[in-house]
Amino acid sequence: MGRFRLLLLIIGIVVPSFIYAQDKQNGNAVQGSDVEYAFEQLEVKPEFPNGNEGLAKYLSENIKYPKKALKNGITGKVFVQFVIDKSGKVTNVVAVRGVEKSLDKEAVRVIKAMPKWKPGKKDGQPVNVKYTIPINFKF
Repeated sequence: MGRFRLLLLIIGIVVPSFIYAQDKQNGNAVQGSDVEYAFEQLEVKPEFPNGNEGLAKYLSENIKYPKKALKNGITGKVFVQFVIDKSGKVTNVVAVRGVEKSLDKEAVRVIKAMPKWKPGKKDGQPVNVKYTIPINFKF
């Protein structure tokens, strides 16, 4: 299967399952001075440039299936958590549920390299919003 078709398969699985979520361990409460909101509490949700279409394009152009994982037939879904800060910058990127070191590292790399998003807003003010996104490596 060609690399482009492989990436389209990955994107086809990732984008529909893209989730906006606050860390479930912390509930929906506002926390400390570094406020994090659950998706449904926001007036304006953070948005990737050009929305989901832009996200799909970004992922298809930037995810590189690790050669070692491809050679060894390793597949799986890596859950990456990150924060879209008040300026729209992607921060605090971490694989919260991984599969294998090379897949986890690639998922974190591609999220860290994302361009700025339009920040989320609460009460008319930009706020930090925590996200978790699954990146499915499958061929």
